[in-house]
Amino acid sequence: MKGYPHWFLRALLGAMLMMLVTGLLLAPGTLVMRAEMDLPWRLPGEARVYTAMLHAAGGFSLAAFTGSLWSLHMRAGWRRRKHRGSGLFVGSLLVLLCMSAVAVYYLGEEQAGTIAALLHLALGIALLGPFGWHWLRGYRSRRHHGPAV
Repeated sequence: MKGYPHWFLRALLGAMLMMLVTGLLLAPGTLVMRAEMDLPWRLPGEARVYTAMLHAAGGFSLAAFTGSLWSLHMRAGWRRRKHRGSGLFVGSLLVLLCMSAVAVYYLGEEQAGTIAALLHLALGIALLGPFGWHWLRGYRSRRHHGPAV
């Protein structure tokens, strides 16, 4: 990505992959505790705590990366009218994920906290499609028209 350090894209994708893996590992426990589902497997207690810590740390880094993307990539793409729909969708989902994460932490175990946790899980899964769509559109555009910002 033009305008970013050479390691930026790898670090961004690494943070997103960490969020995906830790989120998927935490999902069964969330469904058992919040939706009272009976699932055959979930992370044991200590592993769940460490995985949740990794997920939270990854979330902070992903929020910082999103801010970095805003300063150059998103604004330049918007001015160039490039991939606005997919970028707006991905950016909106990332903002909603941040908001629902804060809600999960601060709303606790009450009904609102359960709704926030299940919404957070759904948004995280929903991000996969739009992010893939945005990435593919950018890849195809770079392949046909040269590198973009």
